[in-house]
Amino acid sequence: MDYDLSSREFLADPAPTLAAMRAAGPLVQVKLPIIGQTWMTTTDHAARQLLKQPELFARDPQAGTGKTMAQKYWFFPPFMRPLFQNMLGKDGAEHRRLRGLVEKAFNKTHTDDMRPRIAAIADRLLSDLSAQSEVDIIASYTRQLPLLVICDLLGLCSADRDRVAGWIAPLSGPTSALSLVRALPGLWRIMRYFRAEFARVRQDPGRGLITDLVQAEAEGDRLSDDELLAMVVTLFIAGHETTVHLITMGLNAVLRGDVPLGSETKPDVSSPLLIEEFMRFYAPVMMTKPHFVQQDTVFEGVPLKKGAQIAALLIAANHDGGRFAKPEDFIPNRRPNPHLGFGHGPHVCLGMQLARAEAQIALARFFHHFPTARLARPDVPPDYTRRIGIHGLKTLRVRLA
Repeated sequence: MDYDLSSREFLADPAPTLAAMRAAGPLVQVKLPIIGQTWMTTTDHAARQLLKQPELFARDPQAGTGKTMAQKYWFFPPFMRPLFQNMLGKDGAEHRRLRGLVEKAFNKTHTDDMRPRIAAIADRLLSDLSAQSEVDIIASYTRQLPLLVICDLLGLCSADRDRVAGWIAPLSGPTSALSLVRALPGLWRIMRYFRAEFARVRQDPGRGLITDLVQAEAEGDRLSDDELLAMVVTLFIAGHETTVHLITMGLNAVLRGDVPLGSETKPDVSSPLLIEEFMRFYAPVMMTKPHFVQQDTVFEGVPLKKGAQIAALLIAANHDGGRFAKPEDFIPNRRPNPHLGFGHGPHVCLGMQLARAEAQIALARFFHHFPTARLARPDVPPDYTRRIGIHGLKTLRVRLA
């Protein structure tokens, strides 16, 4: 079958397609835009087995294909080549070294310390909306909050944040090769900006993760400039994109009345259990990045050739009846909830504690400011983004009062 994971039908109701995929077996082949032919897991068990075996399924394509990431994507412009050194495409000791440099900034203790700053950013954004009766809440709030939080975490100057946000905006929606090309100027500007920031920080260190990374040493060696650039750009883009869609999908569900909270004033919107169920049910990041098979093997009963691409379909794992009771029901207080919304294994989402905190605070502060908010166009079907692997909305019109 031809599985279209970016169709409006799938994004509106993934269950029929996921059931068909699972019936076809624990692995199915899907042709993805830009990425190409890729094997996809359809069960929780297959996804976990894939993600915990980096010795067999690597992020770096070289062992399986003989080509580096830069060679595989040779058609990208030369200025992007440093980004292929990012930790998301590394394995083993090299991945552990790079990840170890930033783990402390994203752990629960540090995230808890950030909660007052996150709440202050949320309140400022929402106060700016108080004079408006109707807004696109994604452009005005759910995208701005995670973006400003990651700017704060990195230590970016407040005066620079608006223009940086403008550069990053086109990178949030590439759905084809053409739209990716259109996003490249913004990426070039961001990379140039961060190189200037590194130079400035070396002369005048400040607060934030960029200063920490510039000064960091890993086993006696500082990060190279290209490694530093790859790290910061990766954290900047990946550090807010997932959270945008988690907050938006949760907010949309509450406003549509799809979430049975049992209270008109919605005091439970920041419940940790509710946030986990949002993450399971909607799976804002529907799939992992492709892995590359390092040797001919049989996986889940399917013969795989060395160099083949394979990815974990996280939304399928999260709706697997073999793992979850009533997987197609949204259960706000579901417990236990061993979802794979944040991935699994060595590459489990670095920023999952920050994403959880931002989602809890974002929803709680929104309904504190606008307890009677409602959808401006409740009869209009949701406007889904068609970005590969993302389950989110492009716009969400909300009447605030």
